[in-house]
Amino acid sequence: MNAVVTLALIALIAFACWAVSVYVYPFRHCGKCGGTGRKPGSTRRRFDLCKRCSGTGRVQRIGSRTAHRSVLSVRSEIAKERQRRRDRQADERATPPRRIGNRP
Repeated sequence: MNAVVTLALIALIAFACWAVSVYVYPFRHCGKCGGTGRKPGSTRRRFDLCKRCSGTGRVQRIGSRTAHRSVLSVRSEIAKERQRRRDRQADERATPPRRIGNRP
């Protein structure tokens, strides 16, 4: 196998693993507060919430929004196609309305 093809395949596998990890674990510990949610330098008596994470101790990983949006768009397209298929099948099974007598 060519070295360039092998390297490209390894890069593609690494990217796929990263994308799955970002989708499964979209948050990481806040680097500013270390995941505590408190402002650095706070004491037990006086503390403020971390401005970066708003006191949650977690921030969103780079690429997690993109990963979730792309999965959501794929799922919605699949659902729309399913609904279109159901509508077509229902139209095929439906019988046209009957005319009574000579009425137009």
